[in-house]
Amino acid sequence: MTTGRSRRPTKPSQAPAKKAGARNEAMQRASRRPRAEASEDDAGRMFVSALARGLDVLGAFRAGDRALGNQELAERTGLPKPTISRMTHTLIQLGYLTYEPRSATYQLGARALALSYAALANLDVRKAALPIMTRLAEDSQLHVGLGTRERLMMLNIESCESDALIGLRLPPGSRVPIATTSLGRAYLAVIGEDERNALLAELRAHHGADWPKLEKAIARSAREMAKRGFCISIGEWRNDVNAVGAAIVPPNGGPVYTLSFGGPAYLVSQQDLNEKHGPALARAARAISAALGG
Repeated sequence: MTTGRSRRPTKPSQAPAKKAGARNEAMQRASRRPRAEASEDDAGRMFVSALARGLDVLGAFRAGDRALGNQELAERTGLPKPTISRMTHTLIQLGYLTYEPRSATYQLGARALALSYAALANLDVRKAALPIMTRLAEDSQLHVGLGTRERLMMLNIESCESDALIGLRLPPGSRVPIATTSLGRAYLAVIGEDERNALLAELRAHHGADWPKLEKAIARSAREMAKRGFCISIGEWRNDVNAVGAAIVPPNGGPVYTLSFGGPAYLVSQQDLNEKHGPALARAARAISAALGG
């Protein structure tokens, strides 16, 4: 069926680069975009699209961002610039954003920071996990992270770093992919079947041609989790990083969290992960789960 409009031909020499660039950009947007653009019929009468868009703007800020402009916010949220302008104006008035006129950029305001600190302070899992994570980091001289799912990413909500000068640095607020990290694969292995199937379908669409390879790796990690209580990732997220993941499943229900334990590949071998760090992380995850039940 034709629409009456002719499509401008793409130059053959530019097609592969443009296609790859467009796919990467779409994947970044998909990992952060909420269902704000759905109609009320799709999302239900109780879904407030304007509120969802405003929250998506706040969610576009990541650890390490000092300030973002309209263009960056539009790219990260998938929202048009006129919508971004309306959202940011409202959020400034409410104190969730501040505006820097000289650079025409925005930063998170005091009310957004207050929400973040309140959320972290009230997380029981963080309180239970922090002493155990600290001991692990000190004993191993590696990075230990605590995360949970945020759409198609894992959000790092707590980190413990060793005093080693060289290591993996992932501060709270950092995000890593679900499909390629031990943090994300440990999560996939223990969640309910309905949530897992829905999430796998989203990941399949998100990763496109890379999915068959990732699907096999995810299945392998699920077997590792069932057998040993941990799963490993050897250079699959970043080729210079090896890591192990384990899951924290509160016995009385509630959100699933995951622990990660890793560092530079030249410091952390696959053998170390399998024989030393993996079992230690699995024990830590079980101890935290038990503490939450108590």
